[in-house]
Amino acid sequence: MTDRLTQLQICLDQMMEQFCGAVNYIDKNHGFEPSNETEEQMSDPQAHVVEEKEFDKNIDELTTDIILKTRQIMALIDSLPGVDVSAQEQLHRIDSLQKQLVKMENEKIKAIKRKDALLEKVRFLIEDFTVGINGSKAAFQAQS
Repeated sequence: MTDRLTQLQICLDQMMEQFCGAVNYIDKNHGFEPSNETEEQMSDPQAHVVEEKEFDKNIDELTTDIILKTRQIMALIDSLPGVDVSAQEQLHRIDSLQKQLVKMENEKIKAIKRKDALLEKVRFLIEDFTVGINGSKAAFQAQS
């Protein structure tokens, strides 16, 4: 799952695509209406004019999609940290998180040092064990 800012960016991109799609649909399928009564109605033989009832239905659907996306964006904005939190409280929270991070980093360094020390100890034990086995072999072969 992505973080809220990424979700917000995705939603904004989707909304822009919806806007572009709606404008494109209107541009390609609208009827030619005069802007005032003195103008004659224009027509374009290349245009694909959709029946007014279907056009209105599709416009309603497009606007509903844009409204739903707007609500989704608003919900994401409301869920972002810092909403209704003062700048001082945010700075205090950042400071607290930074101190926790330093503490965890120090613990990590201690754990790595302990791991390295244990690995070195195990390495010496393995070397001693190997030397002991080789010494036992040599003593056994000398007796034979």
